[in-house]
Amino acid sequence: MSRVIFLLAPLALASCTADEVVDESEVDLPLGDVSAEDMKADGDWGAALTCKDVPELPPLVSPQITLSIDGLTLHLTDPATGFDKVYPVGAGVVDQNPESGEFRESLSYYPVSSTGRSDFAITPASIQPCKTWWTDPATGEKTPVFAGLPFMSFHGNYAIHGPIDGYRAANGGSLRRGYVSHGCFRMQGADVLEVYARIKGVAKVPVRVQRSPERRADGTRVDLAQTWIGAECRADADCNFSKGFCAKNAIGGRGFCSARCTSTCADRAGNPGTFCVADPSAPNLGMCVPKAQATNFDCRPYDHLGVAPATPRFNQPAVVADVCVPKSPGWVGDHCFASSDCANGTTCRGASALTPGLCTMSCDRFCDDLPGTADTFCARVPALSTTGGSCVRQCTPGANAPECPSNTTCTVLARNSGTGSRAVCVPKAP
Repeated sequence: MSRVIFLLAPLALASCTADEVVDESEVDLPLGDVSAEDMKADGDWGAALTCKDVPELPPLVSPQITLSIDGLTLHLTDPATGFDKVYPVGAGVVDQNPESGEFRESLSYYPVSSTGRSDFAITPASIQPCKTWWTDPATGEKTPVFAGLPFMSFHGNYAIHGPIDGYRAANGGSLRRGYVSHGCFRMQGADVLEVYARIKGVAKVPVRVQRSPERRADGTRVDLAQTWIGAECRADADCNFSKGFCAKNAIGGRGFCSARCTSTCADRAGNPGTFCVADPSAPNLGMCVPKAQATNFDCRPYDHLGVAPATPRFNQPAVVADVCVPKSPGWVGDHCFASSDCANGTTCRGASALTPGLCTMSCDRFCDDLPGTADTFCARVPALSTTGGSCVRQCTPGANAPECPSNTTCTVLARNSGTGSRAVCVPKAP
């Protein structure tokens, strides 16, 4: 086992947690990030006490769900019918308490870290078709924040449910797509109703929970059909919104959607705000990038975008904002051009003037792990070192290796100076 920089321990605070399936009618979850306006106990519940109508939709035969924390997606598929649809979600906030067992992890990762597995299930017994009330564990006060929408548990109190914000609205509220919950996966009201309609009555719906954005066999990221600023892209046509284009990311290798601007950018409800900055590849032009906000914690949902603090607005340099721009996260397995791109004791190896290398460190048998990132492994990788072992990132080939950056491949290597092997991300052969 790898040594862990921050030791993991059981989550101590009450949350959307339980080791086994529990009676959801008796146990409620803290909400996490909701607006103060929605939490006013004024007794004016609007449509929150009304069970929402379930649409009449063809049921799926063998539905499967993949929940991606950093991808902020729910992917519902059915091999038997060919059904395939991606929905936006809000995942758990990222724990910033160094004393917590979940430090640097989204609280939605707890089912994986506490059980050591990624596969769970929804059954008819773990679904409430119309959940309404939430009980504040501190005060005992009840509020109908679940708004009469389905509550589909896949691991104890960890569940898929409605958006919570604006729960008095007829549609059940509005979703903020980001790290906003206390562990559950929030969805738009219409989306959670659709998923429920598709899977209700199925004896067991497999649910896979993963930290990394989900990827297809060709390496493309599983995401919404309607893209927005920051979404991954390969061509301008992938950025299907006004003025959208696919911006290059030299360090990451995968493009990201942007839009041309002269000083300001449009925002989209439910997504992080945007900001107009100078295009590094064309400084006389402005481009829209996501703002770095709590909902996208350190720009985590974007591939090789990092926080650039106090960046001036294009054509208005007196206005600044923290934004997400091409940058290496700097840990084992991340792309780099120089060791200054790397952090936490790692150095850059295998880079050329035009092709990024990988952040790594020398090792004999074991490597450190960093919570919130993929596990690491000590292996002999000639492209990174010809004299000994190098720390590389572990990957899951059965899930199309979503942990691997571009221009790397997931392959099985033996441990350096030891026994055992793991699938790891290594540079592709030139």
